[in-house]
Amino acid sequence: MNMANTSLTQKRNPPIAFGQYSQGKFKRTVELTRKAITKLETESKTVTLEAVCEATREFDEQGKGLRPMTILRNPEAAELFRQHSPAYQARQQKVGKAKRKRLKVNSDVRTTYRGLRAPDLIQMVEDLKAQIAETKVQQDKLKTERDEAYRLRDEALQQNTQQLATLTKLGAKPSHRRRK
Repeated sequence: MNMANTSLTQKRNPPIAFGQYSQGKFKRTVELTRKAITKLETESKTVTLEAVCEATREFDEQGKGLRPMTILRNPEAAELFRQHSPAYQARQQKVGKAKRKRLKVNSDVRTTYRGLRAPDLIQMVEDLKAQIAETKVQQDKLKTERDEAYRLRDEALQQNTQQLATLTKLGAKPSHRRRK
């Protein structure tokens, strides 16, 4: 083994004391965030990142408090903040709704329109608008014809009913003539 390789591996591993120091700061951030959120909620104040940072100053032994990026870089503290922040939760709901509304365009459609220029696309939209207008006119015409057909059917049904009633009356009357 080469001497240079040995020194590189030693540099990659941080000293144990550094890990303990980092772990202590990590726990301090989580604990201060938890205390600040609890205080804000007991006082019925809105949990915002600024309010949490301000509230941490009261609980910090050093008197500095936490900065917003300190909270957001710590995964546990950031998750704790997100769980209690109404503004963050509202934003997540909006993002979720926006994702659901996106149209999924299949690859065939993408390849069809990919090479077209803006004027060509605009012309296509105008043509489609004209086709839609024609279709609506045809639909209205068909609806009118359908309504007329229903009206004629109802009139014919009413006339047939009257004729049937008349024939039934004639057939039900006793006949005075007798055949011999």
